[in-house]
Amino acid sequence: ITRSIDWQGYYRIDNAAVFQARKFALLEDEATASGDFLAAAYSSVMVTNYLARSVNGNLETAFADWRAAGFPPGESPTSEPEYVAELRGDADSYAIVSGLAGGFKDALQSKASIFTQAALVDALALFLLGVAGINRLRSARFATLALGLAAYLASLVMMASAY
Repeated sequence: ITRSIDWQGYYRIDNAAVFQARKFALLEDEATASGDFLAAAYSSVMVTNYLARSVNGNLETAFADWRAAGFPPGESPTSEPEYVAELRGDADSYAIVSGLAGGFKDALQSKASIFTQAALVDALALFLLGVAGINRLRSARFATLALGLAAYLASLVMMASAY
């Protein structure tokens, strides 16, 4: 969440920097055309200053390409796929990994539920096997031993069904 909030803030900062740099680039072009080299130099420095505020190192190159193309109205250096990937890549990857981890959590939680039930059946099997061990009547001993074995095998089947 923090990275997503960060990239949104960076995106706003970079958009503001690009549009201020565009304003001064146009002023620089006008000053150069009119022969006012002092105004052209000032505007050039302002373009560099605004672009240097960006958190993305590739913005200056993308801005130069956008400027060379004549500042097409439907485009912006901040809409370039390379810029977006560098700016949002880590936040998007965190979101994807978080979704995958949530899926793993759900799968493991259902397995844990089955194993919990199997552990209860194992406890019953151990109890029955313990009763069989201390019982003096042969028929009762075999009956509780058979029930304990059946309970243990049922718990194994339950655990196997989790996979």
